[in-house]
Amino acid sequence: MSETNGDGMELYLRYRPTSFKQMLGQPQAVQMLEDAVKRNRVPHALLLIGGSGMGKTTSARILKSKLGCGDFDFQEINAADTRGIDTVRDIRQHMGLAPVSGKCRIWLIDECHQLTRESQSALLKALEDTPRHVYFMLATTDPQKLLATIRT
Repeated sequence: MSETNGDGMELYLRYRPTSFKQMLGQPQAVQMLEDAVKRNRVPHALLLIGGSGMGKTTSARILKSKLGCGDFDFQEINAADTRGIDTVRDIRQHMGLAPVSGKCRIWLIDECHQLTRESQSALLKALEDTPRHVYFMLATTDPQKLLATIRT
């Protein structure tokens, strides 16, 4: 059962960082991301690795804001629930579309190590041919389960 703060809001949601300055415990990773944003050199495919609660998803959401991605153009997929090839086919079909409510489109694939091998192979093609307005943020607690070509 989750704890709330009295107004019904989950504590982890209320206190989740909304900026890189608020993030604790990941100074090198935060600095790298901040520098990439400042230099306008954010890679179109990022692999965010770390244990549960380390800030992978939070980092992706902060980058969403920094890159000017609108809510409609930010797709968060939990590969623990949706991990088949149809999910990746859907992404590939829609990634060529222009952003609707911002400057770019972002797909955050959480627990990406749980994608099937076939899905990972199909995703690799999308990662190799990413349009300028698309970013992929892959979050995982177990990078060894990813294809080596995705890890590199």
